[in-house]
Amino acid sequence: MRSVKEPLRWEATVRGWVAPTAHLMGIGWYFATCIIAGLLIGRWIDGKSGFDPIFTLGGIALGLAVALVGGYRMLIPFINRYGGDTTERR
Repeated sequence: MRSVKEPLRWEATVRGWVAPTAHLMGIGWYFATCIIAGLLIGRWIDGKSGFDPIFTLGGIALGLAVALVGGYRMLIPFINRYGGDTTERR
């Protein structure tokens, strides 16, 4: 009979992949949000100014730059926490 505090086998397995997956999904959403926000802001400025592709392309580039810097800053703690150990634990 197992003790009350001992986790079930599937609980230990789920705990092992859920947190890293959720963290990476959050980073993915951040990338998508930055690029789409840059696109929409660029399109809005193009509509107001009449310079059709200039601000849209600039907005995409700025959104991509913000996404890369922010994504890098979010990935460093992730790698330090989940990716630093190369030995397999059992």
